Amino acid sequence: MDYRVKKIGDDWKFLPEEEKNKKFQYERLFNKIQKRERTIQKREIELKELKKELREWKKERTVQHHQLIKYHKHFTPGFSVSLSKNPKIKKDDNLHGSFRTSGNLSWTIYVTVQGKRKSIYLGTMSVVNEKIDLIEGTNEYCYLFPHKSIPHRKKLTRKIEKLVYPLIKEEMLTVLTNEGSLDSFLNSTTKGIRYLDELYKNSEYYEEPKPKKPQKKGKFIVFNPPPSYWINKKKNEKSNK
Repeated sequence: MDYRVKKIGDDWKFLPEEEKNKKFQYERLFNKIQKRERTIQKREIELKELKKELREWKKERTVQHHQLIKYHKHFTPGFSVSLSKNPKIKKDDNLHGSFRTSGNLSWTIYVTVQGKRKSIYLGTMSVVNEKIDLIEGTNEYCYLFPHKSIPHRKKLTRKIEKLVYPLIKEEMLTVLTNEGSLDSFLNSTTKGIRYLDELYKNSEYYEEPKPKKPQKKGKFIVFNPPPSYWINKKKNEKSNK
């Protein structure tokens, strides 16, 4: 539909003033609409090109994202910590036989990177609890029993993650920077207790260990045989009589 108002007679300027003003207002609005339509058409073409470019960018993003995920899974280390329970069979004397002990309750950190898994023995439960108390300057963790209480285990696990993980990452970055790979780190044995020792030495609660007093060596060796020795000795003495 053509919304332009045709001129009336020889010239619309001869119309009454009120009608003339309406005509001016209408022409101004008509021109604004045409101008805006041309602008929109131009921007629609630009928008179409922008959308096309955006689609290409998204395709490239998908390709690069998959590559980064692959690299992330392969090179970025993953950490986990567990409390191991290794019950042992302990042999007693001939009368009582053998029995099962509660075993060695110990903390171990596992590092997974480049498709390999490395275990770092941190220490027994009692030693780790004591070390954390020394680092934190508290007397709290030695009274936790992670093998019996889930809240206790979660609390100690979070503390180990916070304290030890950053030191392992720092060591791995040093090896990677100096050697170009993590082979030496992955193929060597790491004593985890040294991380706790380092944290304690750098803490505000560190105290120099007191020197131990030298113990005097005895001049005589005391023979303290088991009860079975004396029983067998008496039997032998009776048989010889």
